[in-house]
Amino acid sequence: MKKPKVLIDVYYLYVAQTGIKTYITSLCEEIASREETGFEYIISPDFQKVKESDFFRGKTAKWKNIYFQLLYFLRKQLVLPFLSFYHKADLVFSPDILSPLWSRGKKVSVIHDTFFWDNPEHYQSLWLKYYLYFLKNGLKRNGEIITITHYSKERLREIKDFRHIPKRVVYPATGNTLRNENLKNIQPLDFPFFLHVGVMEKRKNLGMLIEAFAELVQQNDFKEFKLVLVGQKGPRETLDDFDHLQSLVQKLNLKEKVVFPGYVSQEELAAYFQHAVAYVFPSLNEGFGLPILEAFSYGLPVIISRQGALMEVADEAALVLEENTKDDLKMKMELLIKNESLRKELAEKGRNRLQEFSTEKFFLSLEDTFKQILNG
Repeated sequence: MKKPKVLIDVYYLYVAQTGIKTYITSLCEEIASREETGFEYIISPDFQKVKESDFFRGKTAKWKNIYFQLLYFLRKQLVLPFLSFYHKADLVFSPDILSPLWSRGKKVSVIHDTFFWDNPEHYQSLWLKYYLYFLKNGLKRNGEIITITHYSKERLREIKDFRHIPKRVVYPATGNTLRNENLKNIQPLDFPFFLHVGVMEKRKNLGMLIEAFAELVQQNDFKEFKLVLVGQKGPRETLDDFDHLQSLVQKLNLKEKVVFPGYVSQEELAAYFQHAVAYVFPSLNEGFGLPILEAFSYGLPVIISRQGALMEVADEAALVLEENTKDDLKMKMELLIKNESLRKELAEKGRNRLQEFSTEKFFLSLEDTFKQILNG
């Protein structure tokens, strides 16, 4: 029996840095590793070539950003529709939110979060207007939405343009982690430390984390602790919080206590996870919260804000802030330092929770969702 064809657009991987990068990479590598799949997958452009290219990735010149956006929109609206007919695709899958206005077969977009609607002021207004126009109209005909948490699904239901578009939840995979016994010998710091990993955006609420940490290390029992904030500046000036965080560190006299390693290799990142005391995630807005699962994979206890997606992903395996305040956060950090049995309990719960987000579960759930969509 002939298999249905799924065309997967991975062009956005040229610039993807965080969640979408992990999503696309996990999916493509799982497809490549399987001898048998329920569909015939056409991955375009070539996954390995895009993955290895760094021309557009990271902090780049403004002309490169504009050039990429131009190529991206042309590909979505001209190249991808052509490819859908050329390959006789039954379904066009866009893991990067945007589907083409027209194509052969069903169109499925993965909308990871609702940041565009929650904080429109963080985006260039003209760009956002056109982007949302293409997003809305791309899904209007033969379109469906996959999202990554029930929290995001409920938020999307509140958006007028998407109320009548079918929505389904498929939990993504954690991605590959560098669990390696040799990393135990790589000690990134000589002091105990709390860890956060991610781009330095305002929504991450890292200012509150720094303020809570400042009060914590004023106490004699915790003076040896440090705070490590791994990651780069935000991709847009309107989103970026890096300069403010640097100023805050200076103001609070924490220059020797707060470490900004910037971009680090996978081996270095794994070493930070392996040796941290705990992972702290005080974000105000997330669509998923992949670092929670990365922390779980290293047996790290996790502190999260009272935010819907983070609580859904962590379930009962993390300490949740009762109030999103620096005092509450300081208290939770202090509690984890003092209570070894709590750290062990959370680490065990985290390992159990992690099993719900395996690459195999993600892939099989995605294939099952494709079947449901094509069968109407």
